Amino acid sequence: MDAEKIGKIRDAVRRNFEASPVQYDDFESRHGFFRNLNAILLETMDRENPRNILDVGCGTGASSIQLLQACPQARVCGLDNSPAMLEKARMKCCPNDRIDFIEGDASALGSCLRRRFDTIIYSASIFLIPDFRESLRQACSLLEPGGKIGITFMDGVYGETGNNLLVEADQQLGLGVSLKKPVSLSDLEAFIKSILGSIKVVEHNFDLPRDVVKDFFSIPAMSAGLFPAFDYQERLNRVSALFANMSSDNVIFRWVVIIGSKP
Repeated sequence: MDAEKIGKIRDAVRRNFEASPVQYDDFESRHGFFRNLNAILLETMDRENPRNILDVGCGTGASSIQLLQACPQARVCGLDNSPAMLEKARMKCCPNDRIDFIEGDASALGSCLRRRFDTIIYSASIFLIPDFRESLRQACSLLEPGGKIGITFMDGVYGETGNNLLVEADQQLGLGVSLKKPVSLSDLEAFIKSILGSIKVVEHNFDLPRDVVKDFFSIPAMSAGLFPAFDYQERLNRVSALFANMSSDNVIFRWVVIIGSKP
């Protein structure tokens, strides 16, 4: 992907998240989805007593605050490129010298940060970073020997037989769903292996009411991933139609957890 295209995608992602903090927090307060996802990530990382944690793409701070609570000896740094999301994060977090929120570009970590980390996570963010290779290179350079990188990657929405429900619904309705991500899972896995060697990959299927997953894709930034060519209200209309056309009341929301360690 050339630099111009990377820049356009990065700017679009930033704009979409600038419009998302209220809906993002409302979704999490009602469903606790990201808390459950982060708990799975932390359990899979099996990280004992981390001291310095970097949360890349921290959004409104759900994962950073959860890390602060789960790791009482650690300092946590949450980084995001959306001032609006970071404002929400700071509002939710009582003054605490163990946590900082920094505005910065995920692909320029070295210019934003001046300390090393023993744990770096990308919680529901890596698939939105078009220059993910540069981000991971810089993350690895900031990682202490023996440190770990943990990633959660959204794979898709499926039925019980593994059928792609978004594709099936769109084939019937012709709404123009885009399933393209700036990052493919296969490219991501291959690159992490190339810089860290062996990795651990765990697939996790959330069996959820389809309305919960519809709410996820109704967040402005997430709806833009499905229908990038439309304004927000039209995206909401299309998301509602898409999920209303699914045959099952429950769906499988599949995420992949990837863990790598620095030699």
